Amino acid sequence: MANSLGALSSLGLGSKGALSYSTIDKLKKADEASIITPIDDKITADKSKEAALDKLTTLLATLKGSTSALSYDTIYSQTSVAANGTSASATAQSGVSNQTITLNVNNIATNDIKESKSFASSTSTFTSSNDTLKFALQGGSSFSVNVGATTTISDLAQSINNDSNGTISASILNVGGTNPYKLVIKSTATGASNAITVSSTGGGTAANDLSLTTVGNGAQDASFTYNGISVSRSSNDITDLITGVDIKLLSSGQTTIKISQDTKSLSDEVNSFITNYNNLIDNLNTTTSYNAKTKKAGIFQGVSQIRDIQSNLNNQIFSFNVNGKFLSDFGITQNSAGHLQLDNATFQSALSTNPQSIKDFFEGSTTNNPNDGLFVTLNNNLQSIFMNQNSEIPLYKSYLDTNLKNLNDQKTQQTQRLTDKYNILAKKFAAYDSIIANFNQASQSLQMQISSFINTKG
Repeated sequence: MANSLGALSSLGLGSKGALSYSTIDKLKKADEASIITPIDDKITADKSKEAALDKLTTLLATLKGSTSALSYDTIYSQTSVAANGTSASATAQSGVSNQTITLNVNNIATNDIKESKSFASSTSTFTSSNDTLKFALQGGSSFSVNVGATTTISDLAQSINNDSNGTISASILNVGGTNPYKLVIKSTATGASNAITVSSTGGGTAANDLSLTTVGNGAQDASFTYNGISVSRSSNDITDLITGVDIKLLSSGQTTIKISQDTKSLSDEVNSFITNYNNLIDNLNTTTSYNAKTKKAGIFQGVSQIRDIQSNLNNQIFSFNVNGKFLSDFGITQNSAGHLQLDNATFQSALSTNPQSIKDFFEGSTTNNPNDGLFVTLNNNLQSIFMNQNSEIPLYKSYLDTNLKNLNDQKTQQTQRLTDKYNILAKKFAAYDSIIANFNQASQSLQMQISSFINTKG
């Protein structure tokens, strides 16, 4: 108070402390306790509700993540691929039917690789006269490179890489020994159609001078059997044999590939749903509770927008049925604490014996309405609870925001009113203090005069 009224620094001297800043501060604190403190308590309560609402919204969003995942076809059509053998591997897209594939690989598809004779240096020349080298693939594409007596093997490698349009690559390889350098050319694609021929077409002997020889078996197609049927392909990556299945040939030998429904992803997501539901229910039970014995209420006790969430969800979950089947038929039940629990044996049995029934119940029946499953219904319901603009949770959040703003405005106004009130009171005290001081001085002067008069008479 003294800081805001610094000009009144002598307040209390005239009244000997009776009219002091200490008195004003005590009066002001009493007013603040009756006017400002209740507003502060309401602000604190609203902030606590907003924090609790944010946590509840996060739990609802997490639960919706599970219901959303269980609402889409992909989780029911995911596949699992297991290979017994090392000669091939495979991947399968969602929806591929269960099947077993036996692949017996005779040979994989290979590139054509040719190496030149040995040279002393990477800058060695290889022919004595001008010539044109024609590089042709058996499949039909070709290109030509002009060479001469000053053309080095490194120059030739560079020209091949520049002019081949990516069909042939060339490099200089140091293999060691007295003349360690060789020109190596390789078809970039596999298969018999990519066999390379090199010929001189400019009247010289450049092709012979290189003395190119084939490394290994040269370019060849992959040869294998698929479930006993002979198949050949120019590539080891085979995407056109079985719709939705990509096969990669790795080496000679036999491999058995089993494609089946991937039930682990579905099981994991169901368990996530149960965990997320139980976390939400625990939160709702705590925040909406009331203990009659202790008279302690949860932060959302009596808030209908929050209280009704649990009954809304439970009504959908436990009354939902498809063809007379309920969630409990798939091993998901509610215990005495209100938590969902999974009987994994029942669930896995349903998955193995009739996976379509789970899909129809969880996602919806493809023969009727594809959007009538339990989790589609729950997902839409959660959307309406906390995501739509006019949903219960956003409306309650808007109410809290508005109320908090009004409380802060009210606090600001009341604080200013009290400040003004006690500034005026301090000035009044100062005036009274001055009057009292003058009375004291006059009294002292009179007393001195009386004393002096008495002393004179005596």
